[in-house]
Amino acid sequence: MQTRLLSKAEFDATRSEPKRVEGGEPPMDFWAYVESIPSEDFGVADCREGQVSHVYRMGDQYEHILINSQYKGLAMVIVIDLSEKRVYGHFLLDINPPNTQPPEE
Repeated sequence: MQTRLLSKAEFDATRSEPKRVEGGEPPMDFWAYVESIPSEDFGVADCREGQVSHVYRMGDQYEHILINSQYKGLAMVIVIDLSEKRVYGHFLLDINPPNTQPPEE
């Protein structure tokens, strides 16, 4: 399966009118895509447990599914294109303050 690592600009272009989704089913099965993401796209993050922390609907065009990593504030975001019913791409989202270093293992 082909995956697409989104640049910051591409990811930001999918963000508009975010509304948190509380419950329900995802618009499509995206787990095969997640399993196909190259390990280097995860950086220091480990999202293998597959725990979804938040889901945001971006207007009526995209849905962002955040998969937790072992570090607080660091998640892999799967971006779903709702009109195409396909995965648009993925982005490693880090909401920690700039220059924050991950703890040493």
